Amino acid sequence: MSKEIVREKLLLQVEEDGADAADQHPCCPHGPTVLFYRQSETPGDGFYACSAHRNPKLCDFHMDKIQWKGNKLKRLPNVRDYPESMKEQSDPDPTNHLEALSQDEVHAQYFFDQKALEFFADQCRLLKFNKVVCMGAPRLHFHLRRIRKMQSFLLDFDERFGAYLSPREFCLYNMCNNHFFYNRDPFELFLKCNNNDRVLIVTDPPFGCRTELIAHTLRSLVRLHNRINCLPATPLPIFWVYPYYMANYIKQDMPELQMCDYKLNYTNHSRYTNVGIARRSYGSPVRVFTNVPLELLQLQSAEGYKYCDKCKRYTGIENVHCDRCGNCCSQNGQTYRHCQFCDMCVKPNYVHCTNCRRCSQREGHVCALYQSMQRCWLCGQRSHIETNCRLWLQLKRRDRQQKQRKDQHYGCIICGQRGHSERRCTQRCRYFKETQFMGQAVIVARNKCSQKLRKL
Repeated sequence: MSKEIVREKLLLQVEEDGADAADQHPCCPHGPTVLFYRQSETPGDGFYACSAHRNPKLCDFHMDKIQWKGNKLKRLPNVRDYPESMKEQSDPDPTNHLEALSQDEVHAQYFFDQKALEFFADQCRLLKFNKVVCMGAPRLHFHLRRIRKMQSFLLDFDERFGAYLSPREFCLYNMCNNHFFYNRDPFELFLKCNNNDRVLIVTDPPFGCRTELIAHTLRSLVRLHNRINCLPATPLPIFWVYPYYMANYIKQDMPELQMCDYKLNYTNHSRYTNVGIARRSYGSPVRVFTNVPLELLQLQSAEGYKYCDKCKRYTGIENVHCDRCGNCCSQNGQTYRHCQFCDMCVKPNYVHCTNCRRCSQREGHVCALYQSMQRCWLCGQRSHIETNCRLWLQLKRRDRQQKQRKDQHYGCIICGQRGHSERRCTQRCRYFKETQFMGQAVIVARNKCSQKLRKL
């Protein structure tokens, strides 16, 4: 009898904010490594591996955590010399002829189409950004540098751009660990601002990158900007380009970011575009996540967008405002519908599962597996749904709970009434105290079970 192979989730631990990564982690040729560990283990049982290359054939660095303890060999790779630039730089955009690096887990080098470039340029003009850090967005850099009174600096893992750009505009860079391969003094000079300068960070990481690492790098760049300009803890505007279906991961790492409904297209990706036979039916899934208030961003009606007076922001023309949810809820380009049992808007092809108390795809739906990936609407924790919430069982008498459970698949578990879910129950405050900070909620039980539980 063959044993079933169970693939555990691989977790990671980044260094503390503000700490020097090289002081806490060993280094490989691509800068400070990352500490990985299995879900069933502790960080002390983990191992260090390359932050940029998940394929050991590309970087075979591996060190157990216990080996690093007390190890003093924490030397960073030597700072590389800047490559010699081409004498004739007549090509305004080398991304038009350079072959894109297509390893999805490392480079995933896809270039924005013209409308996407114009979108970013329009927002910069509208919001008066005159300095843009292009992190992994080379085509955007070459577009912005041609705009009058606009400065751009490219941070990218592709060293070929060093032949077309001077050190004042480019640095070879690993966005997964905030490592500069060249001297970073020119970049720090770029971040030095006058009174009228406004800086924006635009990042377009490979979609295989761990969001924890990108979020940590963004916070590191913000701190560097504040230190250089002698500022207190001041946020910088951020545009993070990522698919809409990764929203929960981004919100977990940077809850202050919201998703803009603008659909970004690439010229060299068959699926993330609005042209070609392989294009998606409802447009590209790529969006912009930003800490800029969405009401300040302007989308063009000629490209299929409208202004919602109730949401006070632009959204897709197919997005219908839901008064019950108080939002234009569609994320994927379809028109969502409101489910009275879930008490939320869902995709039109989803069906309601009474066991899971949620809507999901009919094909391939396995209740036990699906429930293990959900976040409980009562306590906010993952891995179970409301009918299996241990905290709720501690808050309510078991006999009353069992009596109600039979007819609560379509109603609220807290009050037993239909027409709303536990998230909107007026009696919720009797059992839970909730606080909000920067888009993240903390739930505390209102009794001796005062364990804090987080939710997105």
